[in-house]
Formats: sequence, C-alpha cells, structure tokens
Amino acid sequence: MPINEILKTLLSYMTIIPAAALCFFPMKNQLRYPIKKILYHITMVLFLSLPVLTFLTCRFLIDPNVFLFPMLLLFFFFYHKNLTVHISKSLAVFIYVCALMALCANFANGFDAILHPHSGAVIFNLAKSICYLLLCTIFSLIAARPFTKYGSLLIDRLNLPRVWYMTIVMSALFLFVNVLIRPLDYQTLYTNRVFLAFWGIIAMMLSTFLLLTVIFYFIVTSIIKEMETSEKNRLLEMRESQYIKQQQYMEATAEERHNFRQTIRTLENLSREDDNTAIRKFLTDYVDSMPKNDFISFCENHAVNALLNYYAELANDLKADRNWNIAFPKDTDLPDPDLCSIIGNLLENAIAACRNLPEEKRYIDLTITTTEADTFLCIVMTNPFHGKLRRIGENYLSTQRNGSGLGLSSIRSTAEQYGGTAKFSDQGGEFYSDIMMLRKAGTKNANA
Repeated sequence: MPINEILKTLLSYMTIIPAAALCFFPMKNQLRYPIKKILYHITMVLFLSLPVLTFLTCRFLIDPNVFLFPMLLLFFFFYHKNLTVHISKSLAVFIYVCALMALCANFANGFDAILHPHSGAVIFNLAKSICYLLLCTIFSLIAARPFTKYGSLLIDRLNLPRVWYMTIVMSALFLFVNVLIRPLDYQTLYTNRVFLAFWGIIAMMLSTFLLLTVIFYFIVTSIIKEMETSEKNRLLEMRESQYIKQQQYMEATAEERHNFRQTIRTLENLSREDDNTAIRKFLTDYVDSMPKNDFISFCENHAVNALLNYYAELANDLKADRNWNIAFPKDTDLPDPDLCSIIGNLLENAIAACRNLPEEKRYIDLTITTTEADTFLCIVMTNPFHGKLRRIGENYLSTQRNGSGLGLSSIRSTAEQYGGTAKFSDQGGEFYSDIMMLRKAGTKNANA
C-alpha cells in the first residue's frame, strides 16, 4: 500500500479528534469521570481504531464514508456514557458539532475543487485531507472558549429536554443540507456561476448557523433568568406566607404569655386545695384556648422548610394523610432553587393527583434522607392517582395537556445535572418517585 494513500486516509479519520474535543467543551461540568480518565479512554480507542480503519480502507479500497456512520454511533455511545446529562443535551451537542464538521467538509471540498477540478467530493487526496483536518482543528480552537464558557452555561442551567430536542431538528436540517450540496463531481462547479453560488451558499449557511446559535443563546438565557426569577419569587411568597403565620401566632399568644403569671397563681391555689379534677379541667381549657401553630420545622434549610410547610398546608386542606420523614442534611452544595424545584414539582403532582380521588384515598408518603455514606441525597415519594397514566418508554405524558410532562422531565434533568438519577414508575394506582443526587459537587466525578 502506498504511503501517500495510508497518510491521506489516516488524516481523514483524524478529523474525529477536534470534533470530539468540541463535543466535550460544553460538558466541562457534566463529566461522569475525571477528565484524565476520559482522555485516557479516548486516546486508547483512537490509538486502536484509527490504524485498523486505515488499514481496512486502504487494503480493500473502501470509501472512508462507509465507516463514518458506525464510528459516529460508537462515539456517541461512548460520549453519552461519560456524561451525567440527559440524552437530549448530549445528542443536541453531538448533532450540532456534526453539522459544523459537515460545513468544514464542504469548505475543504471547495478548496479541493480549485486544486483538482477533475476530481469530486467522494475522492480523497492528501491535500484535501490536510485541508479538512486543519479546518476542523482551527474551528475547534476558535470555538473552544465560547463553547466552554457559554455552552456549558446552557448545558448546566437549561433543564428542558423539549428545547434541546428542538435544537437537534435545526442542527440535523443543516447537516442534511450540507450533505445534499456536496459536489460529487467538481466539473459541475465550473458551469456558469455554480462555483460562486456554492461558496455563497456554504458561507451563508455558516453565517446563518452561527447567527441562530447566538439568537438561541440569548433567548435561552432570558428564559433561564425568567424561570429562576419565577422560582425565587415563588419561594419568597412561601417564606412570606409562613412568616406571616408565625407573626400571627406570636401576636395571638402575646396576651397569653402576658397573663401566664395569673395562670400560675390559679394553678397554685388549686393545688393548695388539692383539687386534682379542677386542675385537670383548668389545664385542658387552657390548652384548648391556646392559638394553634401550623408551622412545622421539617428541617434547618429555610427554603425547603417553607416549601414543605406550604404543601403540607395544601395537603391538610385536602385532608390527605401525610407520612413525611424528613432528614434533610445540614450542609449540601445543591442550590436551593434546584432543590425546591424538584421537591415542589413532586408535591405539586401529588397534590393534583389527590384532588381527583375520594377523601379517604388521599395520601402522600415522602422521605428525604441521605445514603449511609452521606454521599447521595435521596428523595422518595409515593402517592395515589386516579385513572390510567400515559407513557412513552420511560417518559410519562402529562395528564393536563398533550405532550411530555415538563415537571418530571425537569426533575430528571436536574437530578442528572448533579450526578444522580430520577426514576418514576406506577403500579396498582400508586405513583412512585425515586430521586438521588450527589450532596457535594466535589464528589461528582469521583463517585458518579
């Protein structure tokens, strides 16, 4: 086999290296394993696979594109398994990078058409392979900082799978168009102004793709800020509600505290008369006259405690039995908005389900605790439901509108963001929720 043939084939396969790097840049905070371990695995896979693929391609004169699709599938499987994100995020980034690499391929085809006008896109030569690898590498280096800084922000904070699936459609469309406009025979580019049109189309596609990416970033960041503001306002309203109740309780008991001296004197006089019946009656009447304090101290986290009190009140209004075992840890790196979003979504769904049931069948069992090693925070909940739940695979569909329930999708995405899992199931009219998340961000890569 000629050295030139081996070299051009190897270089054409090596374009997967900058593409792989570009895929991992936005995932810097979502790695399942330490970065050194991932780099070691990638190096070993490339070291073993690239020479084999090069040999097979050159020995049997196979088009490198024949191996491209299986390689992409294997890479995506490896890529997703090394991340803690929902598959919608990893697939969105993967297809996006594939679309960018396809654009680079067409730019390389354009340059190759100038050097070899009688060739075609399906014919690889050394100059084209070098040009394609250089373009992919340069583009990856240019995109490294924005992908790492701004891309990771979207990956970390946007937990709406539907939005990520929408980006996949856009990226797949650009990818399809780029494959479609590949000049199979460069001679067609030299007809009239086709060459000029080809360069104009791929330049316009690149500009449009990048422009849509920027627009998507600003739209999503505004959505994230709005969601975070809404969640914070919701928590503030809950805290204010519980604060007002505490104030009312304190004001209602102020007079009782002021008159407590008289109460002691009355009890003292009754004890001197040795009238136990009168003492018991007096104490019973006194306790019954005391204002009731509905505020419960579930845990020391003020935001979570206010949230639990809010839904405990809703459950009480529905006369739903509450079997809550809350052992929330004092110290955790999990942000209050994300914690409250998960717990609030779970309880909101449970309250909605209980409303559709007879009073005697309403209950909410909730346990929040940590594993024995205090590594994971566990949230387990069981509640009844009426009717039949709809699901596609592991995804439950909303009972209130068409499509996937955003609450459960958001819970699953948030749990995966913190190195955990969210599993939902139902059986015999009961709905089960099992959530696990790492308590400490520092233990994420080591323990996930």
